[in-house]
Order: sequence, then C-alpha cells, then structure tokens
Amino acid sequence: MRRRELLACLVVFAAVAFSISANASDCNVATEPSPQFGVAVVSNVMVPMRDGVKLATDIYFPAGSNGLALPGRWPVVLDRTPYNKTSFSTNVPTGNYLAQRGYIYVGQDVRGRYASEGVFAAYVNDGPDGLDTMKWIYAQPWSNGKIAVTGSSYDASTAQAILVEHAPGLAAAIIRVGPGAYHEEGAWHGGTFLLTHNVNYALSLAAAGKEAMADPSVHTALVTAEQPPNEFSLMKQSPLAPGAPPFGLAPSYDAWYQQWQDHELFDSFWKILANDMTDNYRQSPDVPVLLLDEWYDQFLGGMLDSFVAYSHLHKSPTHMIVAGGEHLNIYQATQTWVGNVDMGSGLPIPVPALIVTWLDHFMKGVDNGVKRGDSFCAFRIEGGAGTKNAAGRLQAGGSWQEFDTWPPRHMRETAFYLTPDHYLTTHKSAHGTLSYTYDPTNPVPTVGASVSSGAGVVMPGPYDQVCSPVHLACGTQTGPLNARSDVLSFTSAPLDNDLEVTGPISVHLWVSSNAVDTDFTAKLIDQYPPTADYPLGYAMLLSDSVVRARLRSFRHAGKDYVRLYGIRNQPLVPGEIYEVVIDLWARSNLFRAGHQIRLDISSSNFPMYDANPNTGQPFAQRNLAPVVTQNTIFMGHEYRSRIVLPIIWPERHEEKEKDGH
Repeated sequence: MRRRELLACLVVFAAVAFSISANASDCNVATEPSPQFGVAVVSNVMVPMRDGVKLATDIYFPAGSNGLALPGRWPVVLDRTPYNKTSFSTNVPTGNYLAQRGYIYVGQDVRGRYASEGVFAAYVNDGPDGLDTMKWIYAQPWSNGKIAVTGSSYDASTAQAILVEHAPGLAAAIIRVGPGAYHEEGAWHGGTFLLTHNVNYALSLAAAGKEAMADPSVHTALVTAEQPPNEFSLMKQSPLAPGAPPFGLAPSYDAWYQQWQDHELFDSFWKILANDMTDNYRQSPDVPVLLLDEWYDQFLGGMLDSFVAYSHLHKSPTHMIVAGGEHLNIYQATQTWVGNVDMGSGLPIPVPALIVTWLDHFMKGVDNGVKRGDSFCAFRIEGGAGTKNAAGRLQAGGSWQEFDTWPPRHMRETAFYLTPDHYLTTHKSAHGTLSYTYDPTNPVPTVGASVSSGAGVVMPGPYDQVCSPVHLACGTQTGPLNARSDVLSFTSAPLDNDLEVTGPISVHLWVSSNAVDTDFTAKLIDQYPPTADYPLGYAMLLSDSVVRARLRSFRHAGKDYVRLYGIRNQPLVPGEIYEVVIDLWARSNLFRAGHQIRLDISSSNFPMYDANPNTGQPFAQRNLAPVVTQNTIFMGHEYRSRIVLPIIWPERHEEKEKDGH
C-alpha cells in the first residue's frame, strides 16, 4: 500500500476513535486518615513454625500517651519480607503509620533472613510459614480475628501464598507490584531467562545473606559483584556454572539460583503456592482484594491476571490501581517522572492514605466512600508537545480513568498489519517478506524496560529508543536502535486525531529462521514527531516482550479467567513458516494527533533477556558456539503479521453520560 492510501485509511480510522480528554477520576485521591494513637513496638518475637524453626517478628501496637500498648483487640496487618523487617518497615505504609491509625502491624523476616532462623530458599517455605504465622496471630489476645495480608515485590508473593492456605482470620489482601506466576514474570519471560533481574536480585539477596554477614570477605566480594559493570560482565558470561564466583561464595544462594537456571519450563519446581497463582486462584478465599501496580513494572502481567481472576471468582470487591511508573515508583509519594519521561502531577498515588482508607472500609466497616463493587483505575499516559522540562526529561502527561471491569467493556481489538514497506495499516497488506541477520554476539542493547531490579545495568521505564552512554549495554554504540540492520521498524501514518489504546496488546508474527531456535522481540512505541528539543522525534517505549521460538506456545489465552501455560519444546525446522504470538501485556496510552504508532521487531533485547545463541540448547546446558542466523517475517495473504491494539471508542463515555455518571 502506498503512503497516501495508508494515510487516508488511518485518517478515517482515527477520526472515529476516542479523541477527547479522559474523564476525571478520584482513583489517585484519598483523604489522609489522621493519626489517633502513639506507637509501642515489641521487637524480635520468635514465632515457632511447624518444624521448630523460629521466625523473628516485630509487632507495632497502638499506644497511649504514656507510650504503652493499649489494651483490647485490634485488626492486624501482616507483612512477611526477606528485606529486613526493621529497615523495610520504612515501606509504605509503615508499621508506625498503621499503628497510629488503629491497626496492629506485624512485620516478619522470612525463614533464613536477618534475625530469623533456618535456611533461606526463595519462595519455597512462604506458604507453610505464612499459614503458621497467621495461626499464631489469630490466637493472640490482642488480635480481633481480622487479619489483612499485604506486601510488595517478594512480599506480595508471601501474601498471595497465604491467600491459598485458607488461614484463619484472613479478612483482606493488599498485593503490590507482585507476580502472579514467578516463572513467567520473575525468573523467565516468554521462554527467555530474565538476566538483568535474576543476576542483580540474587546478588543483592546473597550480599545481605547469613553467609555474607558471617564473613566480611564474602560480603565485600558480593557487594563488589553488584556494581553495574561487574553485574553486566556476569550477564555476558551466563549461564553461571555451579559453585563459580561470586555465587559460589554463598552456597545456599548458589543452590536456588542454579535451580532457577535449570528449570526452564514451567514444571513442578515453580508450582509451589508462593511462586504461582495460575492454578490456585480458585483456592483463594472470597475476601476483598486491593491490587496496586505500575505500567512499567516487571510483574504487571500477573497483577492483571490477578484482577481478572479475583473479580470473576469473588463476590467480594476486587480493586486495582495501575499508575504510570516503574517497580519502585510504588514507594514514591511525589515523584512525577519515570525513566526519562515526566508524566505530570497526576502520576503519584498516595499509597499509605489509599491503603488505610481501603482497610478502614473493609476491616472496620467505615463508610468512607470506598466502592463496594469491582473497580479498575488506570493512569492513561498522554503524549505531550515533544518538549523537555528543566530536568531534561520529555514532558508527556496523563490522567486517570476508572472502569468496572478489565479489559474495558468498550475496548475494540483492532489489527494493524505489517507491510513489506515498513508501515502499519488497518487494511490487510500485500504479500511480502522482510529478513534480517541476527548475530547472538552482537545483540540489540536494552534501552529502557519494565524491570524490577538491576537499575544501573538496565534503566527502568520509558526511554527514547536511542543508544546513549546512560544505557550500559550500548557501549560505544550511539544513534537510534532502528538504524541497526537487525531491527525492523513499522510505523503508522501520522495520526490526524488522538487515538486511545487501553487494554491487552499482542503481536502475531509469521516467521521462519535458518536456525533450530531463535527469539523474536517486539516493542510498542509512541513515535513523537520532530521538535526543536528532539530533532529526530522521540521514540517513547510503551511496552516490550519476547518469545523463544522453540517454546512458541509457551503462553496462550486460556479458556478460564487467566492466561494459562501451554508448554512445548519443539525445535524449528529451518526454513519452515510458523506463527508466534508475543504478549505485550497491556497499556493505556493516548497517541496524540501527529504522533505515529510504531512497532519494532528484532531477535534480541540484551541484557533484559538472555541472548539466544540459536543452538536449541536449554539455557543452563549451553556449550555450543553461537549460530548467526537469518530470520524472516512474512506478511499478507495467509500470513497476516499484525499487532492487535485495544482501541477505546466514544460510546463508553456516551453511556456514562446517559447513566448520569
């Protein structure tokens, strides 16, 4: 299709799409509950588990003016963490904050961490230990029998593990930036090993582990290994052999890191309750659930699955708030920027106030305006004029929208087809192919990402897709990533009207390779037009993902409430044509008039994902030399390579107006 024809069809398409500003919403607004009490803390209560191991537990009580714990029974909030219950109590909301507002806060070091006894193994014991802790709390004279579990990141998994253990007293759950299935969102993704997250996360845990704390030389070596250049070197050496430095210096951490490398497929190793909710949502009790996440969080897919599952399975309300930041933004009360983009004053959410307001309603019965039905609040990223602010960041912007279901009811899945002349069009394209050479020794560097750990090696959040020194993997490379010969870029014509994309996004490619295995990556980009501040425009990363071709049915849409796993391990037949589906999870973005929708396709995004050597060997067993391969994308006729975008149409807002909302 010629550019003139393509432009005409997109003008018509965009003209009927939603182009007005989003409805105002109170999604990120909460009245700060006033403190009513002082705080009394009892530290390092050793709570016994069923096998005799004792876990160190701090308890924050509401206190009187004399500093002594007040008598009576109180609702309880439990957070179990590997990050040190004492220092991590600075998390939001803190134990002090909750106790001042009429809750007993229980913070506990998980097994083998800090003051707790036992040996730490990531996630393995968190279900049984969480249940034993809940039973202990329920039996205490200061508990009124209502217990809420909460946590962010790893702590979110400890909370979800309790959810399916049918613990006594469980009354509510608040899950923040945590995985639904750790295999797919934490250690692996689309069949690739999440190098940046895994190496950094294991090093940071090992450096604060008991082996390191017992030997200053081990601690120093692990802290040194954590420095970004050293971490990046380890990522390039991966997979890491058992017992090799630096993990070999902390054998208990090396043991579970090796298990992560070894268990490529979604097998029984991953199906423990703390790791995986995919098969366990139906086991969770019917209690109110609050989910808090960010669009650029590594665990977004699982959080979205959790909302869909709980809202379908529970009569109790399920509420979700998704802001526009990255993993660590959930702790920031005032930060308006993420990556190299400023989202505006509407971005921050008052997490402590929101959580306590929500708890007051469901734990204390306070009539404070919290909605009784399901609610999904989404921060819509909105493109700006392509100017920098005083801090040198792109000024975008955003606003909040509220839905009663997810995906939004009036979302319409709309296919944008790839064309042989590098365009995206809503019309089916002419037949053609595009090929590129993928060299595993020269992978495409990661420039911005949805990553939960490893900042410094990979910069979290949205960035202009241009190599610069701030991105460690770029090395001496400069310039736009799509100037590389192994990156295929497809763009729509400039939009005549604003176009809203809110909901799940997927890329369907018909491909072939000269190798028995390879990867295919996809990036959805909001392409800003050239401006004085950005003469080449600004290619703002919205979402990226990957699929390993021999595991091409690794994840697919399930019949039930969440996406289910479909495991296969089938090498490619060189030259044969296959369909692969890349799950880009979801976004809410307003593409402004004059902007272009852009899709970049390649076969690497390193070190966010490990670089596939194209040999077909499992990650941990690689010993063959990397293979350079030619990969081909097929378009047109029966090979309808496309990106499917969720377009929001005006009738959603028209119906709200008719209903008086």
